[in-house]
Amino acid sequence: AGGDRADRPPDPSAYSAETIERGRQLAALGDCAVCHTGPDGVVNAGGHAMVTPFGTVISTNITPDPETGIGAWSYTAFERAMRQGISRDGHHLYPAFPYPHFTRIADADMQALYAYLMAQPAVRSTPPKTALPFPLNLRPLMAGWNALFLRQGELRPEPAQSAEWNRGRYLVEGLGHCSACHSPRNAAGR
Repeated sequence: AGGDRADRPPDPSAYSAETIERGRQLAALGDCAVCHTGPDGVVNAGGHAMVTPFGTVISTNITPDPETGIGAWSYTAFERAMRQGISRDGHHLYPAFPYPHFTRIADADMQALYAYLMAQPAVRSTPPKTALPFPLNLRPLMAGWNALFLRQGELRPEPAQSAEWNRGRYLVEGLGHCSACHSPRNAAGR
């Protein structure tokens, strides 16, 4: 809270209708609502339980509610979570949230996604906290996971491939994060 202007979220009216619509399309491509909609069916309000080999991870509220969602998150905080797996309050996120894929998203697409999410209705909802068993419950260990496995950087086109091929790769390896669910993982979850 507080801080300089860059640390505070902008008014949603700061974004054009075109940017918000692009963000809506990107949210649909990334299927944000699948993981961030809980059993009550309230879109993006969190609470979806994802059973993993490491324990059950509960999705968070990504509506712009300032107390229970991301409404108090600046773009900088949102981008850090999406690209580095670090929450607004500085704790490490579990890679069940596919930030290793989202780090590959172009800046303009990341900004449009943020604009869309911040322009949606705020929903006051506090999903249960994720409670993994020891030692996986020690979130600082995620810094080690990131050091070993997180490869940051926007996805660059392959010049030898067509524009269509590169767009498909961008969607599959980035926002679509297809391999997060559709590829085997090793013992470290990568």
